[in-house]
Parts: sequence; C-alpha cells; structure tokens
Amino acid sequence: MLKPKKWLSKLKPGKLDENKDINGPSSESYDLPTSSSFLNHLKLNGHAIPGGRRDIGYQSEGAVSSYPFRSFILRFGTTTLTTGALDTLYRAGAVNVTFYMTKLTKSQAVKLYKAAATDEGARLVNMLKSGNDIEAADAQKSMNAAKRLLEEISDGYNDGFLGACVATVYAPDEKTLDNIGMLIQDDLIGNDHNLRVLFDRQRDGWLSTLPVGNNLFREKGDRRFFDRTALVAASPFYSSKIPYSGGVPLAVNKHTFTMEFLNVFAKYLDSYTSLIVGSSGSGKSFSNKYITSSQVLLGYRIFSIDPDGENGPICRLMGGREVEVREGSEVCINVCAITEEEIEKTLANGRRVTEVIVPIGAKTGQLLKFYDKLAGGMSAEEKQIIKEAIKDVFTDFEITKEPDSLYENEKIAIRTEHGGIEYRKKRKREIELRDIYQRIMVNCTINSDLEKLTYGEIKDTYAERILRVLRGYLRDYPDGKLLDGQTNFGDGKPIDNMLDNVCWINFNLKPIEGSDVYDLMNYIITTQAWEYFIKRPSLRKYRKRVKLEEAWRQKRIPGGMEFTEDMARRSRKYNGGIDIITQDLAPFLDDPNGVAVVKNATTALFLRIGQISLEEKQNLKSIFNFSEGELDVICRKPPESEKDDSKGEGILRVGGSSAYVKVTVSDEMRSFIDTDPAYLQSHGLLPEIEELDVLEEAGV
Repeated sequence: MLKPKKWLSKLKPGKLDENKDINGPSSESYDLPTSSSFLNHLKLNGHAIPGGRRDIGYQSEGAVSSYPFRSFILRFGTTTLTTGALDTLYRAGAVNVTFYMTKLTKSQAVKLYKAAATDEGARLVNMLKSGNDIEAADAQKSMNAAKRLLEEISDGYNDGFLGACVATVYAPDEKTLDNIGMLIQDDLIGNDHNLRVLFDRQRDGWLSTLPVGNNLFREKGDRRFFDRTALVAASPFYSSKIPYSGGVPLAVNKHTFTMEFLNVFAKYLDSYTSLIVGSSGSGKSFSNKYITSSQVLLGYRIFSIDPDGENGPICRLMGGREVEVREGSEVCINVCAITEEEIEKTLANGRRVTEVIVPIGAKTGQLLKFYDKLAGGMSAEEKQIIKEAIKDVFTDFEITKEPDSLYENEKIAIRTEHGGIEYRKKRKREIELRDIYQRIMVNCTINSDLEKLTYGEIKDTYAERILRVLRGYLRDYPDGKLLDGQTNFGDGKPIDNMLDNVCWINFNLKPIEGSDVYDLMNYIITTQAWEYFIKRPSLRKYRKRVKLEEAWRQKRIPGGMEFTEDMARRSRKYNGGIDIITQDLAPFLDDPNGVAVVKNATTALFLRIGQISLEEKQNLKSIFNFSEGELDVICRKPPESEKDDSKGEGILRVGGSSAYVKVTVSDEMRSFIDTDPAYLQSHGLLPEIEELDVLEEAGV
C-alpha cells in the first residue's frame, strides 16, 4: 500500500489550464496514484494551484466541477485565548482546521516565559517613554500574563506547548470564498487574533490541514506558545464553558476567567433536580446559601431543611421565615394537616384541563406510612383499624374532595403582612393525631373517656398495641408537642394560606439533633415540602426549590430515599425542583432509589470530595461520565498550606456542559453566609454571648 507522504509529496504548485479537463488524465503529478488501494476511493479527481495566483487553489471531486480553496495561518494575539474565540472559524462551513501541538519541558517553558516577560517589560518602558498609552497598556497586560504563567509553570500548576493553527476554507466560488475569509477575519481581529493568507504557501497549508499529521509549519515564527487553559479553550469539543441561559451568577471559570451562570430551570433541561456535593469544609453549604439567596432575588420560592442551623441569618435578611424546631417550644408540625392539590384531567374531546381537589386518598396513604414508622411496622389488621379511624375523622370534619370543604362558610377580615385587609374564608381546624387516637378509642374500646384518653375494655385485640404505642406521641408527652396540634411556626403569625406570601421558609433542625424524633421530623418536614409547597395550587405560578441539606440522612429513614426519588421525578410538573446537598454520595450510590435521584439531576456542582479508592472513582465515572481531569479536580488532596486558595473550586455541570469553576462572592455577601470560625473571628462576626448567660454559666 502506498504511504500517504509519498503521494502527498508529488502535489506541486502549477498552473491550471482552462482548456484542459481537470478530471481527465494528466502527465503532471496532481493526481493520486492509480495503484489498487483504499486511496483510489478517496482521492480527488483533480487538484491545482495556479502559478499566477499565489493565494488560492482549486480542486475537484465526484461529479462536480472544480471549486476554490484558500489556506490561512492563525496568528494569535497577546491576549489570552478564551472559549468561543474561534467559534466563527469552526462554524464557517466547509473548513479544515488543524492544530499542531508540541509539549515543552518545564525548563523550556520557564526559559521561554522568562524571555517573554523581559521583552514585554522592555516594550512597556519604551512605550511609556514615547507616550504611547495604548501600546503601553497592551504591553503591561502582556507582561502581567507572562509573569502569571511563569509562576504557574514554575510551581507545576500549568504546562507549556508550542503550537500552530492552519485552516483551509472551501467555497463554491471565489466571491463566496473572499466573503467567508473577511467574515472570519473581522470576528477574530476583535480578539486581537489575525487570520493571515498563506501567500505562496497554499500547497503547504492544504497539505497541513489534511488528517494525516503532515505539519509543514515548524519555523519559530509559525508557532505560538499555549498553556493548558488556551489548549482547552481552542478545542470546540472540550471547552470548559456553560452556555448562558439566564439564572444566577455562581462562579468564575478557571479557564476563561469569565462568570458562569447556574440556571436550574433552563428550558433545555429534562429535569429540574440539582445536586451539590462536597466534603466538609469544601464550600458546599457556602455555595448553597449563595445560590439560594440569589434565587430569591429572581423571584423563586424556597423551602429549605437546615440540619445544622446555618441558614437563619441569610434567610431572615432576604425576608424569609425561620422555623426553629425545638422540643418544648410552641412549634408544631401537624402531619395530619391536609390542603388542596391541582391535578390534570382529560375530557372526552381530548382536551386536558386542571382541577383542584382535596387528596383524601393520598393523605390516608401518607398517614398510614407515618403510623407504620411510629409503631415500628404494623400488621394488616392494625393498618385496617387506623385506616377506618382516618376515614371516620374525615367524615366527622365534613371534609370531602371539594376544596370548599376545608373552609368555613363565612368570610372573616384578615390583615395581611403589608397592612391591608382581605376577606377570606376561615380554614377549618386541622385534623390532629389526638382526633385519630380518639376515633380508634371509639371504634375499638368500651367505656372510653375521650377527654382523659382512658378506656375500660378493648373490643378489638389488634388495637391494644396501637393504642399503647401511639399514646406516647400525643401532645401531653414531650415528643408529642412537636407532632400533635395545630400547625404553628412559633412566631405568632397565622398559618392560613401559609407560604403564599413568604419567599423563603427555613426549618432549623439543629436544636433536636440527637433526639429520638430527629429522623421522624426530617421525614415529616420533607413530606410537608411536597404536599404544602411543591403541589400547592396557589404557588403554581412560582418557580420553587426544595433544599434538602445533608440529604444522605434520608437513607436512615425507612422509605425516605424512595420518597425523595419520587419527589425529584415529579416536581417538574409543578414548576419546582429539588436540590440535593450532601457531603457523602455513598448512601445514594448504595441504594437503587438514591442512584435514580443523582442520575436525574441535570445540574450539579461537584466540589472537593477528597481522595477515594480506584473502585469508587470508576463508579463515579460510570454514573456521572467524569473525565480523568474532572476526577482529578474533585478528588484532590486537602489544602497543604495557607497559600492554597482552592476552597470553592469544583466542576459545574448544566445539562451536558461542564466547567472548572471557583465559587466567588463579594465581601458583603460573605459576611452573611460564611460559617468558617476563623473568618468570622477575624472580622468580628462571631455570635455574641449575652452577659446574663455568662453570669449563669459562672454560677453567679
């Protein structure tokens, strides 16, 4: 088989004879060899570079006539090559673009950039002496870039490459070819790059852009220095950039030094589930609070579950409401409360309409799961007893599928938070755990005292265990105060039409950390987020986010991961989404429902998760399709010194696009959202201890 270099070397510049058939046999060496090989199926019918014109060539293939081409070399300017700078060249139509890269050793790269920094410094001095401020500013910029790259390469954070970029543009006629060249040049010159015609070197340019690696531009003047950032930005396939579609400004792109925006509601996304992953101290909570506060400014409604009690200051600052869940307080989260739900129906004519109903069936199933958790599992007979009691209570309260059944008939005057007065129907008293317990007593016992919750004899023996276990969760017991009663957030504000006028509601679970009811309250509040927030008809017009911080704890709750997965899949239908914030992915990857949750996430921020085993890396790579470079970023070692400013760095994913970013906020915003004790102490932001508390601790 003939080697490519042998027949490529036979292509020499010459004059295209207009009277000569370009497709016919020729004694000159413009045609490919006629030996039997795969090249016979790929070769051109004819190729010529006229001797009288040194900036154009012609070729013919197939059944078409000859068409022109022109080869260029790209002279890069002094500015940094950014993502998208070459998009016009890549999208110019019929064009071959070839980069030839040679990696330099560390000593070669350092030597090169020492010389570059010296040359640019000398140019700066000369321009300042001559009074040329424009050129002086350009020299200053180039010198700073050279010094920065010299420092990065010396410290091992960057690499150096020598490269050349050659392009051959094809067009149906010469006029179109000229226009394409001018359009590309006009765009590139705005970035200080120059597309130069290879005058009298069209043959070399054409050969160099063929996919055979035959580089004919090896002179020093033909090549330009590239670092890793420029190398990535030059590639149309691996450029680290998130397409702008709105959203909140999140982080600075480490490759392009531009701001990247996170839009969890981008129209092209299949799901609105988001994921924030990072080890302790990686900036996970910091990033979440920054994203959440920015989303509030965009008009999003936020429902957050805060296990560590970190969101309170920024939540209140943004006009939200914080609910501190504490044993012995006035806060009560009534799991029996029910609200309206919007469903879709298909009419006989095929038209789809929405209808607002009271989901009694779904609420009954939810309460059965709740009682199953309280009792540590129930038999079929015990479930039937509770199901009948729930049904009877709905009947006693005259609650049906009609939304009006949740309200009294008469309207009352209600003062809004803005000082106005509105007339609304008063909501009926919520069903409580006590009501269901009393109904079980009525159905299954004899001589029962509903006020004192005592009974004489049990008619149904299956009710004995239920009555004994559930008694400890009524409000006259410590654990029951959080569960049994009317929904109350402890701030004296009415709960009627709750969340309609609140931009952000944050449930602080820190006070009950370690309590027996912690996991149960976590599950109940997550359920409330779905029932009262995501599915609420009055909030349908708002974009909504449920923030599940330390979401790995859902694994400890029976059925918690399954419920989270169901909520993540269905929330898009209600103009909402779920944010999974976790420092440990293992609970998700070890559970089928957990894997479905993380796979369903179309936006994600992966911060440092620390060093992991090779098997874990392969697992992450298979699920999230990470490249080796992305794994190196998120699996890097902890910082080794104060000079290491890598905190907040990670991989941002939006749809199919990825970027290497660093989360960056203003100093003013950081004072509200940072929880680093060292930062808070150095800026005088640590919480103050009241003098009375100090005296009490001292025993005075």
